[in-house]
Amino acid sequence: MSATTSTEVAPQLERIITNWRRFSLGLWRVPRGDIANAYSASSLPKITVFTHEGRLYTNGGCNFSKWLHAEVNGYPLIHADDYRGAESVPYSYEGEEVAYRGKIFRLGSKVLFVASDPTIEEWRQSARVLYGDGGMFATDCTYAEFLGDRFDPQSENGRTARLKELAECGARQMPCTQEEMRRLLDGETVSEKLQQIHFAL
Repeated sequence: MSATTSTEVAPQLERIITNWRRFSLGLWRVPRGDIANAYSASSLPKITVFTHEGRLYTNGGCNFSKWLHAEVNGYPLIHADDYRGAESVPYSYEGEEVAYRGKIFRLGSKVLFVASDPTIEEWRQSARVLYGDGGMFATDCTYAEFLGDRFDPQSENGRTARLKELAECGARQMPCTQEEMRRLLDGETVSEKLQQIHFAL
C-alpha cells in the first residue's frame, strides 16, 4: 500500500475581465478610467474607490504592458463590523483598515481585474494615436515602418488591426508622417489626405 502525501493548494485568485478603457491613465487621447483613478496604495488608509457589479473596490497596484493591456490588484471594501478575514496577509493589503467617506472599512481578499482586448477598430485608432502623438518610439519613421517594426500587439484583435492598417498603408490610404497623422486625428479627412498624395504624384 502506497503512502499518500497531502499538499496545500494555494487559493485561486479571482480574475475579472472588464473594459480596457477603465484602466486608462488619461494618455493617448483616452480619458482617465475609474479603475486607474482609484489607485490608493500611496494614500492608505485614505482611499478612492471604483464600483464593479454594485460592489466597491480600491486599486492596490497596477501592472501595464506596452500595448493597452493592464491588470490591477483590486480589494473589496467590507464594513469593519462585518469583516471576518485575516488581520494581515503578506504582500497584500487584505485586512487593512481604510477610510472612505467618513466610514471605516477593511479590505477583503485580492481580486485581479484584467483589461479586455480592445476591438479591432479600437486597436486601429490606438495605433494611429500612438504613432501620431508618440515620443521616441515613433520618431524618425513612417507610419508603415512604425506598424512593421515597432507596433507589435500580442492579442488577436491587435494583430488583425495591425494587418488592416498595413494594408491601408500599402494602398496609400493612410498618412505617412507623424504630422500628417496628427492632422488626420484632429479631424482632417482621409479624402483630403488622398488629394494631397495625388498632387504629390
